[in-house]
Amino acid sequence: MDGDSSHSPALTVAGAVALVAFCSYYLAVTRAGSKARRQRRRHPPVVGTVFHQLYHVRRLHDYYTALCREQTTFRLLATPGRRKIYTCDPAVVEHILRTNFPNYGKGPLNSEILRDLFGEGIFAVDGEKWRTQRKIASYDFTTRALRDFSNDVFKRNAAKLAGVVSSHAASNQCMNFKGLLTRATMDSIFTIAFGTDLNTMDGSGEGHRFAKAFDDAGEYLLLRYLNPFWKVARLLNVGAEATLKKRIKVVDEFVYKLIRARSDELSNTKAQDHRSRDDLLSRFIQATTNDSGTVDYKYLRDIVLNIVIAAKDSTSGSLAWFLYMTCKRPEVQEKIFDEVMEATNAGDTASINEFLQSLTDQALNKMHYLHAALTETLRLYPSVPLENKQCFSDDVLPNGFSISKGDAVFYMPYAMGRMEFLWGKDAEAFRPERWLDENGIFQPESPFKFTAFQAGPRICIGKDFAYRQMKIFAAVLIRFFVFKLRNDKDSVTYRTAITLAIDQAMGDEGGGDSSYSAAAVMAAASLALVVAICSNKQKRRRPPVVGTVFHQLYHVRRIHDYHTALSREHTTFRMLVPAGGRQIYTSDPAVVEHILKTNFANYGKGPVNHGNMRDLIGDGIFAVDGGNRGRSPATTFSRRVLRDFSSAVFKKNAAKLAGIVSTYAASNQSMDFQGLMLRATMDSIFTIAFGTDLNMLDGSGEGSRFATAFDDANEFTMLRYISPFWKLAKLLNVCAEAMLKESVNVVDEFGSRQDILSRFLQATTKDSGTVDYKYLRDIILNIVIAGKDTTAGALAWFLYMVCKHPELQEKICREAIEATNTGEATSVDEFLQSLTDQALNNMQYLHAALTETLRLHPSVPMENKQCFSDDVLPNGYNVGKGDIVFFIPYAMGRMENLWGKDAEAFRPERWLDENNIFQQESPFKFTAFQAGPRICLGKEFAYRQMKIFPAVLLRFFVLKLHDETEIVSYRTTLTLSIDQAPYNLALNLGTSAPGQQALNAMPSWMGRRVGRMSWRTSATRLGAEMTNSSAGLFGVEVGNLASFPMEMCSVGHFSANTFGAEFANLSTVRFDAEPWLRY
Repeated sequence: MDGDSSHSPALTVAGAVALVAFCSYYLAVTRAGSKARRQRRRHPPVVGTVFHQLYHVRRLHDYYTALCREQTTFRLLATPGRRKIYTCDPAVVEHILRTNFPNYGKGPLNSEILRDLFGEGIFAVDGEKWRTQRKIASYDFTTRALRDFSNDVFKRNAAKLAGVVSSHAASNQCMNFKGLLTRATMDSIFTIAFGTDLNTMDGSGEGHRFAKAFDDAGEYLLLRYLNPFWKVARLLNVGAEATLKKRIKVVDEFVYKLIRARSDELSNTKAQDHRSRDDLLSRFIQATTNDSGTVDYKYLRDIVLNIVIAAKDSTSGSLAWFLYMTCKRPEVQEKIFDEVMEATNAGDTASINEFLQSLTDQALNKMHYLHAALTETLRLYPSVPLENKQCFSDDVLPNGFSISKGDAVFYMPYAMGRMEFLWGKDAEAFRPERWLDENGIFQPESPFKFTAFQAGPRICIGKDFAYRQMKIFAAVLIRFFVFKLRNDKDSVTYRTAITLAIDQAMGDEGGGDSSYSAAAVMAAASLALVVAICSNKQKRRRPPVVGTVFHQLYHVRRIHDYHTALSREHTTFRMLVPAGGRQIYTSDPAVVEHILKTNFANYGKGPVNHGNMRDLIGDGIFAVDGGNRGRSPATTFSRRVLRDFSSAVFKKNAAKLAGIVSTYAASNQSMDFQGLMLRATMDSIFTIAFGTDLNMLDGSGEGSRFATAFDDANEFTMLRYISPFWKLAKLLNVCAEAMLKESVNVVDEFGSRQDILSRFLQATTKDSGTVDYKYLRDIILNIVIAGKDTTAGALAWFLYMVCKHPELQEKICREAIEATNTGEATSVDEFLQSLTDQALNNMQYLHAALTETLRLHPSVPMENKQCFSDDVLPNGYNVGKGDIVFFIPYAMGRMENLWGKDAEAFRPERWLDENNIFQQESPFKFTAFQAGPRICLGKEFAYRQMKIFPAVLLRFFVLKLHDETEIVSYRTTLTLSIDQAPYNLALNLGTSAPGQQALNAMPSWMGRRVGRMSWRTSATRLGAEMTNSSAGLFGVEVGNLASFPMEMCSVGHFSANTFGAEFANLSTVRFDAEPWLRY
């Protein structure tokens, strides 16, 4: 024997070397050539095609948002040779807009699409052209002269806007409010840009015609990103391209007319008068006119039109959305009104002119809530909902995905503003307060998270300019009007264009034609050809590959955290395994529901799981499918007689547990608290299942040996799912497989005890009188597994968590006292008698705390099913026959998309409603007890035991960590137990006079001593002291343990003679003069 054992280390090393060599050879052969290159270049998962975009074109940005909730970075298949990557990941946005800025730009793809409208303006060019325009514009936008000039223009048009609204109210007319805002902002930006007042608010039709032509052109330009055949349409001058050409002609004629007029004016004026003009066109003419005096009209057209585009859509569109949102949230209007009144100090009776005079830069800067409300509007309704850059050379994004030269990378401000992982569970709620600190001061967010104004070197130079105009217009409107929706159920939508405008098809004057149908028909005409080319790839979509089994081996000690990190990137992914096997992992509740309920018959333990687990749990209920599973009757757990019997057993062992803890407290000894919990639950489960009390709490060491062997066997069985070579190791009887064999022998000896087996002999003896001992062993062991790991392990984690959150102990203690109605001076025996089913049911907070523990520390952190025949998951991924689909309760409990931004926080309150009543979650989201037909039979049984034990412990003891900085970890096994391997944790107990009185009053059977033990876990020490609690309690401290499709009601904040009108029902806008005035 000694000789054999001396060779064990050598065999282990030899085995390891052989495995590494084999792995190297395997990878070298199977990953050669193109497969190797594909592995080195990870690409985002494909979630659709450009035809899916065309299908969803009316709600395109919501389609993107839905995709982003599944994948933060993904691809849509486009024409051959061109790839489109979409992302809502701030790290990726920062990478392309700042970190690797030189490698991403508009590029030829964007320039070609945008050139017909944007020309070579700042929004469509890169390189020197961009830098030159940026330099000129940056200087002009920062001059004091332009700021003062623009402020005067904004105020003048804000007053005009208020006057127009007043006139409509007085005459009880209908009006297009979105159009009115467009005209107001167009008048402003044209005055600032061209020095010309269009007077569109006074009825000029030319400016309106220009604005409508531009909006249409923006819509058709966006279609070029969606329709792979737009060049054909342009060549044939049909469909959207024919309409686009007409709209651009209207835009060009209007702009060129203004430029020529200004150029002629300047050429006939003295040089000193040039400097006296403050408009941008005059500045650009001076800056760009060459030595010969020639003016480049095309260049000026491109520069100025780009500025008009930016100013028009970042103000009129945003203000329209802002007013709509404040109608939905009228209390926001009140807050803005109060803030405006306080900031301007103009008084309630101030006229419009007096108010505008008080609207200084300082007053605007004080309007933090208004600034927050406008920013919140831009978060949900960004002026540019979809932006993109073209990659100039191959690159790798921060999330590991490869980007090739020529790829277009889209980031989505609209979708990003709705992501819960960025903005919390209320991401889609309009809540300006999210932007304010506790003092009501506006707090900006990272521009790579809030991307409404872009970020990095290309951040919008007119950002402050836009905010100033929006704040002036909004301050005037909210100061002098109250807006109210005629029908609170009305909602607006957007028009799918380059900018996010309210849909004008819902009541805008003149309506507006659309060529979506033509574009869709064009695309459909070519769909058959593209599908034929891509069919092989599209028929079987696979989850993205994120690693191999060797990565899992590397992370084996923290395997569940490794899976959690991967799940944050991909809700469903694959791990490569040798010999063609596929392992698919998911944290998607829809997929979990599919495999556990919807298509239950197609997923089961299968031969892979049975082969992996057979040595440990045999043919028990956790390892088999079909008829074999039915041999354990489900009705047993629901019988009243068993419920009463089990409750009595739980209470008896809870009292025994309390007595032992008290004994240790009196003698100031150390103890193994987790082991104590294990013995208490093992005594309970064996008494209930087999009618045999193992008396482990009274000092039997055999159960501890069994538990250690079982945990070891559990760990080595888990390794079979990770190591592709476990069968070879088993054949050679080396490494983990040799240790597994030894551990299983110990488990088998324990499970073969005659005093246990005798309980089942009558039920399982065959007609011939023979006994199937193997079958009995499997049943017994599976029941032990269930009882041990859903109670002892969960309670250990529970006690650790309430030590980290001591305020919870007090809540649970108070709830236990109230639910049992026993009073603080109650003895243990009296308390246990009052611990009825009704009392347990009333302990809603305790139930929530236990459930929250299981959410973060599920007894089975990773479960899997084998697919019996080819299938397609709800997220579109294909699963082949024989594939293993893992769902990951540990990771799912930490997903922000499921549990909110505080997903990793221990917060029992998340399970309670406003009346503190426990609220169930979907079992496909909270998967600690599985779901569907295989949902845990003993769920309520486990909760009952878990509630009785903590109710007693927290009623009579205070738990306290000896070292608050210490953190425990788990042991990587099939179940999630606290790691006992490397650490020693001692419990030092002391007594006080009241505590000693309570101890003396306890029955003698509660005072047995078990000897000195230690809980070995994560370097934390349990410290317990008796406290001076009242009424003779134990008092032990234990450690570690468009226009609007709505009608708006406008109400004056001023006396009726301010504008000579009363305001009501401002809608698309219909006024029904209701005299609601604010004096």
